[in-house]
Amino acid sequence: MKAIIMKESKIRMRSWKTVGMIMAYVTLLALGVIIMLNSFLYNNNYELGESYRSVYITLTVIQVLMISFIVPILTSGAISLEREKQTLDILLSTNLRPISIVMGKLTTSISMVLLLIIASLPVFSFVLLFGGLDLLSILNMVLFYIVISFFFGSIGIFFSTLFKKTITSIVLTYLVMIFLTIGTFVITFIYIETKQKYMLYDNNTFWLLYINPGLTFWSILIKQFGDIQNIYDIIGNNKYFWIISTSLFSIFSACLIFASAYILNPIRKVTKKTKNLRTNMS
Repeated sequence: MKAIIMKESKIRMRSWKTVGMIMAYVTLLALGVIIMLNSFLYNNNYELGESYRSVYITLTVIQVLMISFIVPILTSGAISLEREKQTLDILLSTNLRPISIVMGKLTTSISMVLLLIIASLPVFSFVLLFGGLDLLSILNMVLFYIVISFFFGSIGIFFSTLFKKTITSIVLTYLVMIFLTIGTFVITFIYIETKQKYMLYDNNTFWLLYINPGLTFWSILIKQFGDIQNIYDIIGNNKYFWIISTSLFSIFSACLIFASAYILNPIRKVTKKTKNLRTNMS
């Protein structure tokens, strides 16, 4: 795994495109913060605390959208591109274990996104300097970014290992993400409406919502501010919602990574072919 990470990192960080991307992203975020604060300060309808809160929410939403759109594209071709370029067999013939290849590809694929998140932390200091949030709240949000990056990345690399075509992996990864963010919400809404119709709703959290990254993100914001638009009618009065949800994302990520390594394992394929050959001979 270390060899793949070092190789990919050297290739990526030697390029001026990487430095330019980081500088452009942080600069755009900083300019956006300055423009928003300037408009809020000249608007008498906004209080100072509310202005910084709006800036913080906007920044966090931008970060989540960046993760959601970029990570699947980077990871969905991690293995399938090697297969399309006919270099996967060479990679598998090395001393690297399949789990090391998968973890190395996953880490290097999402490293750019994580680097952008870390580089943008000084921009978040605007909110920290003027109050309204403490350092622990920002660290909780960064932890969510890391967990969700690995979760989306593990979905992408699983499909990249499972299918030969990169475009197929990308499409399926986005379909799974759409189901997790929208499909689970729709199913839960139908469930709640049905329960309320028959007077059976008990305000407990529906289990399917724990794998909804959008609601997890919003529940963290509720924990930090408390008075923004309430979603307790949907997730139930569960103050540990985001902790349970992020734990499940971590478990699913580990399962998908091990499943990808199992599918990629060339010994498994050889054993399967040997069994089929013996069956045909007998």
